[in-house]
Amino acid sequence: MKVCNYCGVELDEEMNFCPLCGHRSNVQVANENKVNRKEVRGDEQDAYSYEELTQRQKRKLVWELAAFILVLTSVVTFIVDLLSSGQVTWSKYTMTIGIVLLFDISLIILIEKRIYLILIGCFLSSSFLLFLLDFYTQSTIKGLTIGVPIIFFIFLIVFLLTIIIKKTKQKGINLIAYSLMAAGIICLCIEGIISLHVQHHLKFYWSLIVLISVLPVSAILLYIHYRLKRATNLNKFFHI
Repeated sequence: MKVCNYCGVELDEEMNFCPLCGHRSNVQVANENKVNRKEVRGDEQDAYSYEELTQRQKRKLVWELAAFILVLTSVVTFIVDLLSSGQVTWSKYTMTIGIVLLFDISLIILIEKRIYLILIGCFLSSSFLLFLLDFYTQSTIKGLTIGVPIIFFIFLIVFLLTIIIKKTKQKGINLIAYSLMAAGIICLCIEGIISLHVQHHLKFYWSLIVLISVLPVSAILLYIHYRLKRATNLNKFFHI
């Protein structure tokens, strides 16, 4: 059994600090003698430290903070909307977005190592959010024909980027290059989907400019990265 050295309160195994007195909880058998409080020096009374928490405790803390902020925001906007207009109008958008964000955060925290499931879950929640927003505005066109395809291609590219990053043995500035190229392709997909919906045919203007701009930068970053594999000394590499 794990107990607090200062007040003797029984603690869970994952507790690093006593919830009663706030001191750091060291492992101690229950039948051992309790430490005399008078012998405790003032500088030994430790404050809560985020770095000393376990990974599970950190994830739990982040989730609790996010849930508190999102729920508080939803409640406040609901009350303000109800008091100002006498009915629920604009606050339903805030509450809906808050619920979807809380779902995504919970998904990321609960299955942080399963990136593929996270991407699928976030895609479904984002698509559902667009559907609800269109439902609120009595429209089922924009979200279904523009928003969902754009989100699909964004998550698909991020999914492929994740696979590339996982299979990359030496990680460095090459990841920046891959991300820039992925961003350029995403822009291309966004303009293509919008042009198909608005003009009923594919046209690329600004997205091509973005893609052409990031390709040389990505190429330079990749060149530097793979040159650094042979010359890790930056002074030697840049002939300084």
